[in-house]
Amino acid sequence: MKLRLALIVVLAIALLAPAGARAAAFLPPGNKVFWGGIGGYEKSNIRDFTKQSGKHPAVYGFFVKMKAGKSDLHWLGFRFEYAAALKSRVMLNVEPAGKSMGSIARGGADGWLTAMTRFLTQYDQVTYLRLWSEMNNAVNPYSPYDLSGRSRGPDYSASAFKQAWRRAAIVLRGGSVAKMNRRLRRLRLPKVKTGADTLPKPKVSLFWVPLSFGNPESERLHPKHFWPGAGYVDWVGTTWYSPHPNSGAMSSFYNYPKWRRKPFAFAEWGVWGAESPGFVHQFFGFLKSHPRVRMAIYYQSATLKSEFRLSTHPRSRAALRQRTDWSRLTGLAPEFGG
Repeated sequence: MKLRLALIVVLAIALLAPAGARAAAFLPPGNKVFWGGIGGYEKSNIRDFTKQSGKHPAVYGFFVKMKAGKSDLHWLGFRFEYAAALKSRVMLNVEPAGKSMGSIARGGADGWLTAMTRFLTQYDQVTYLRLWSEMNNAVNPYSPYDLSGRSRGPDYSASAFKQAWRRAAIVLRGGSVAKMNRRLRRLRLPKVKTGADTLPKPKVSLFWVPLSFGNPESERLHPKHFWPGAGYVDWVGTTWYSPHPNSGAMSSFYNYPKWRRKPFAFAEWGVWGAESPGFVHQFFGFLKSHPRVRMAIYYQSATLKSEFRLSTHPRSRAALRQRTDWSRLTGLAPEFGG
């Protein structure tokens, strides 16, 4: 009887997941937490982050737009080579480059999605994709509402976002295009725009990263409205900065029922503006008391703006260097000896 019940549960879970979805979190080993950074695009920036933060980054992030031109991918290839040479995995923070979520859902970015499956397979490195982050932040032009609360239209709605995300997950995970099209048809979405029968399967992991509540703090911008479903997401994460140190709000997001079984990441965090060594200590206290947090990416901004740079916050930097000397925090992924 117990065996039969267990089989029923397994079958039920299988039916709830999107057919053929191939999820992979590529977690750190054991109970470790990956350390990472964002700030600059050169080898020297990765080396400097190690020096400033006190620990080598297991993951290093770059911001990219959804452009699949030969020059765009050529430039991106160098970032992958730099990271691999310095023993870091890559996180790509993907911006939609002017495309609406509705357009992406209908196949308007299939050129980029299919090109990325080939590009990432070519480099054969574990890659974390943080798609359209802070989608519930009205500052972002792909959010459903502007800062005055005015709708940007149906192509920018939360529903359009979820459909765009599902399409992206189905395509980016690769495999049989016929199977992809069957899954898309069930979602009432158009077929993949490609002449290929099969797309390669890269070592890719998808990060869903809203603000913990929304900007402005409106119920209709709560992250729950943007949740595409567990089968389409590998990691859940958010961003956290010193001007907004509310641990209670962060715990509420961390524990939200829809995603509380997913590994958790701080895809951006850091000191913003004034010195705040206290926030650094508070942040690491949160890491140590919330075991699903498996990655923490310190943000110095893509262009190393002074309000985010560690070198301009010597007291906060000293607190950080003290805190990164923590046995669970690892600066190397397994393929690099971690």
